[in-house]
Amino acid sequence: MRTERRSLLVWCFVCAIVFCTFLPSLLLEPNSRMDHQRERFASLVERLEIGFGPERPKGNEWRPFDEVEAKGLLKGYKGTVWLQRSLPKLAWRSPYLFLTRMDRFEVFVNQDSVYRYNLEQARSRIHVMKIIHPIPIGQEDEGKTLLIRTEWNGAASLDEDMVLAGEPDQILYWLIRAELAFAIYAVLSLAVGFVGLSMFMRRKVPLYGWFALFCVSMGFSFLLSCRFMQWFAEMEQIYYWNELFIPLAIWACIGFYTSALNAGRKPIILIVHGLMALYCLLSVAAAILLPRLFLEARMYGNAAAAVVGFILVAYALNYYKLWKLPLDNGVSSVAERRERLWLMRGNSTFTVCATVSLIFYTMPDLLTEWLNAHAYGFKVIEGLLPNALFLFIICMSMVIVSRVRKVHQQAERSAEELLAKNKELEHFHRNLERLVQTRTSELEQANRSLALTLREKAETLAEKSVLEERNRIAYEMHDVVGHTLTAVIVQIEATKTLADRDSRLAVEKLDLLSELVRKGLDDIRKAVRMMKVDDEHPRLSLEASLRELIQYTEDTMDIRVQTEIALPSDLTLGALTKRVLYHALQEGLTNAARHGKCTSARFTIRGSEHTLHFRLMNDGEPFGSAVPGFGLSSIVERVELLGGEVFIGSSADPEGNPAGCELLIHLPLN
Repeated sequence: MRTERRSLLVWCFVCAIVFCTFLPSLLLEPNSRMDHQRERFASLVERLEIGFGPERPKGNEWRPFDEVEAKGLLKGYKGTVWLQRSLPKLAWRSPYLFLTRMDRFEVFVNQDSVYRYNLEQARSRIHVMKIIHPIPIGQEDEGKTLLIRTEWNGAASLDEDMVLAGEPDQILYWLIRAELAFAIYAVLSLAVGFVGLSMFMRRKVPLYGWFALFCVSMGFSFLLSCRFMQWFAEMEQIYYWNELFIPLAIWACIGFYTSALNAGRKPIILIVHGLMALYCLLSVAAAILLPRLFLEARMYGNAAAAVVGFILVAYALNYYKLWKLPLDNGVSSVAERRERLWLMRGNSTFTVCATVSLIFYTMPDLLTEWLNAHAYGFKVIEGLLPNALFLFIICMSMVIVSRVRKVHQQAERSAEELLAKNKELEHFHRNLERLVQTRTSELEQANRSLALTLREKAETLAEKSVLEERNRIAYEMHDVVGHTLTAVIVQIEATKTLADRDSRLAVEKLDLLSELVRKGLDDIRKAVRMMKVDDEHPRLSLEASLRELIQYTEDTMDIRVQTEIALPSDLTLGALTKRVLYHALQEGLTNAARHGKCTSARFTIRGSEHTLHFRLMNDGEPFGSAVPGFGLSSIVERVELLGGEVFIGSSADPEGNPAGCELLIHLPLN
């Protein structure tokens, strides 16, 4: 609390210094080199005569100009007003007349029109209080009658600067002295506003945006309200549109306080803020469509909007009870309390100064007495409002600085946390390196073990390959040579039977036996040399190979085979599958002739969508519960390796009795 009290005292001291000493108009010498060795500019209002009516007054229709009386007569009057006086001594090298506060008028010098302005009402968007009309005259016009005809609109504004005489540089210097504070505050406000705008564009924080909008609006309002600007640029339209910056600044001020206090969800605040935005839009519409109404009502509308706005801000400050924030909740609560104290100081300072300034400006007579009796006090009152706005911007800037400091502190804490995390990561990295080294050595050991295992596995696979090749040769010898030898046995038995009855036929059988034996010998040689099935039947398809085997069986074993082969034309089978099917038919026919003693057989092979179906039946002795021999067992193993199924059992005669043997094979085509 002591710190806050000291801070409040320092703030009051700063306010006193700004209000009482920062008066730039007093820092410039009134009698400067601008007036060295020449006459100062003069006001021509004192000796004016005034008249009313569409025609120029005559004789006693003119009345002496009395400022108080004239203001009473002019207030509410709408019509033609005449002003006249004789021109004083024109001691300047390039004398000029300077007229202001009139929107339609014509100037005569001895009945000669020297200047006309807006008598045809071509210009409706003009700010008569700001525009100064320089009218060149000559030294020879000294003593001539100056006549001014103006169309009055009911205003009571008639001040000493309404008609001036002098040189342009003198009036410029006088305006700079009077408006230097506005120019300085305009530059400072614009600089701070553009800094806030850059912060808003980088961080997208609404508080920065409202702050930038307020400062830029007030900066342009200060700068474009300075009358000396028209010495450097065409300002007639700019002075008019400049009045729109005030509603925009009030709206931005409420938005700033709403964002700073996090009061955006309060219904009444939202409503007033929305109404203030509507007031800004209505001001723009009135400035475009109803310029005279806009000029007449702008001051009252802005004053009412400012009063409502600062009442709302006071309500928000009271609602959130910023002075009752606890001080024991850490750095964040302390920073938030400081922010809200700055908000309260800015609102209180500007409210008090605006109220005092409004009181003095509503009592112009009192203000005039101050001007005549106390020049310093008048300057204090005159600079009260811009100085209050300057202090208000300082308070808003301190809130922004507090927010930036908070962000900076958070960034520092985050940097410290990141530094700690970085140290942890470095420690983890070192541990990871050690772990990688350990795992690498383990992998090297495992690799050596795997290499040894692979060598052992390779040797085992080599041995297995040798055994598989031996089995294949055994299968080949059994399947191929066994079939031939079976045919030889059958023919030997037939020769024995025919030897006594028909010697010629017996000789033919012996010749056939000789060929069969030779063929068996060739088959044995091929099996020993491990010839492949593709080499045995290099150019025959599966169907042709099967038909050749069936024909050979019918020729050598006296068995009739009824054949049905229905294989799709686009069927593609692997060499192993073809070999298994060929040897299955060969083994089935050999067993039928050797063991079953059959005389006929039926063979069917056909392909469906996903499966190949193989069926061989004979009419020999029933297979029954016999155990498959070496040949059939090898066929079963091969089919199962191909993912198929094998069924071996007895078939049935037409009466349904067991007869012969049936071999069924189902092979998947995929």
